[in-house]
Amino acid sequence: MGRRLRSPGVCERQREERQNAVEAEYVPFFHVGVLVRDIDQAIPDFGQILGLRFEPVRSAPLVTGEVMRFCYSLQGPPYIELVQMADTSLGIWGPEQGEGLHHLAFADPDVPGTCAAFGGQADTVVGGGANGSARVIFTRPEALHGIRVECLVSPMVTATFERLRSAAGPLPQ
Repeated sequence: MGRRLRSPGVCERQREERQNAVEAEYVPFFHVGVLVRDIDQAIPDFGQILGLRFEPVRSAPLVTGEVMRFCYSLQGPPYIELVQMADTSLGIWGPEQGEGLHHLAFADPDVPGTCAAFGGQADTVVGGGANGSARVIFTRPEALHGIRVECLVSPMVTATFERLRSAAGPLPQ
């Protein structure tokens, strides 16, 4: 049997469709969170070993007002999120956690409902949603066999997809 060749432009069209088709509602697995002691050192380490590029380090406030430092790989989804350890009153990212796999993150159209479904095993880390509801929650490790789950409202995930796509530039030919 002979090989079928694709018509010119098919690969480019498929590449464009793939690049433009990422919507949070349809790609629930968003990223893997990795806790690191020094994010400024972790970026070149992950880059050299895994060939990843990262967006610039970002800072964001938690519901407590404390600030976290983090960044995402430009390759994905799923992305790799590096999160710098921090002693916060929420106790989620402290040095006692140790470096390594920290959480799995998903887009969620109903973060408050998911929080309630975990029956007291989840904490709001970013508020500001409709009627003051949660926009980001983290489960406690005991809720799912030792792994934290982060649920983010879908529009936040879609905005992050767009930011990372823009920062990554066009897909390789």
